Amino acid sequence: MGPFHAKKSSKPRSIDGWSLDIAVRLDAAAPGFLSFLLCASALRRQAILMALAELLLGGPESLATRLRPLTPADGRHTLSPYEQIARALMVSSRVREIIHAVYGQVPDGLLGVLHRLGDAPLPKPGSYRTLFELFGLPEHRFRAKALMQHSGSICAMHIGIVQRLDRVLVHKNVLKRLYGTSQADDANAALAVIRGTVSSANDDAIRQSIENLGEKTDLATLFRRWLEKMDLPPARPSIPADDPDVVVMTSGDAMSALGRRYRNCAATKVPLVALGVQAYLEWRHEPGAIGECRRLTSGDWVLTEIHALANGRVDPAAAAALRRKLQTFGIPALSPGEIYPRSLGIARLLGVWDLTDDLGFGDDDHDEDGLAARELDLGEAADVA
Repeated sequence: MGPFHAKKSSKPRSIDGWSLDIAVRLDAAAPGFLSFLLCASALRRQAILMALAELLLGGPESLATRLRPLTPADGRHTLSPYEQIARALMVSSRVREIIHAVYGQVPDGLLGVLHRLGDAPLPKPGSYRTLFELFGLPEHRFRAKALMQHSGSICAMHIGIVQRLDRVLVHKNVLKRLYGTSQADDANAALAVIRGTVSSANDDAIRQSIENLGEKTDLATLFRRWLEKMDLPPARPSIPADDPDVVVMTSGDAMSALGRRYRNCAATKVPLVALGVQAYLEWRHEPGAIGECRRLTSGDWVLTEIHALANGRVDPAAAAALRRKLQTFGIPALSPGEIYPRSLGIARLLGVWDLTDDLGFGDDDHDEDGLAARELDLGEAADVA
């Protein structure tokens, strides 16, 4: 059969990058190869590109040897490696023959995925070998299965995601919700946090939750629901569990209950606790308060904010008592600055709002005339003057 008898597309479609460079070299050795490739059907084109990727990875002599059975008998021993490769790829009547000659086998499902790649070459030649290994190596067949189950077209991104995902996350329901390999790395990292902080998060339970994902449920919601079950925080302030004054929140349930008692968004802070970034504790005495602590690079903690019921004004006496108590455990509080009196009032007067009284240090909010200091801006100050 002549080199141009294989099935072609109705019109040429362009290629670029590494695939164009090597196709031009093959066309120089065997004129007509580039035209043949540009007009080939999507499946045949991808099979040829798979072979060209191996040419770049393993060299022309190695690929020419593998393709020799497909080369016309009259040129097997006299043609250059590039001409042998070009002629073999053009005369082969079946795509399966090309793949088998290149890799020694044609794994189930591979041709279907090649067809779904469409016309565009994969950006990196190594991605074709990765694709073959997903289908050809038994230990990766579960990854190939997820790729086959993905609906619609397939691109290099999907191959990279399937290759990088933790095996527990390799599922069509995860694949269709990721839009880049960096997101796959983030998903792996989130899974590691869940495994380390949720005692009930075994692989079977996680797989089942992925299997049951609703169409409108995103991965953020899936991971958040798992973290709500957190009961093994990676870090916490060194406060005894039986302390009569302060209790540290060490679980997702405790954080949710804290949010209900204080009518605030404490439940949404569970991921920060699970990451070991922040810790939340409750002052047990009336009127009560929530202490928000930030972990330092040294492993120590610092009190950064104090919250009252429904995010109202913090009681100065309760805030002072909480700060003194935490100081006994080596947990200092961030200070708004006490070098000058009424530091907060001065900052507000000058229109500087970065300095806040989240720790309840008790700077007086009102002047002698009853005018709220936080309402006094520079324009009003000029009028008063």
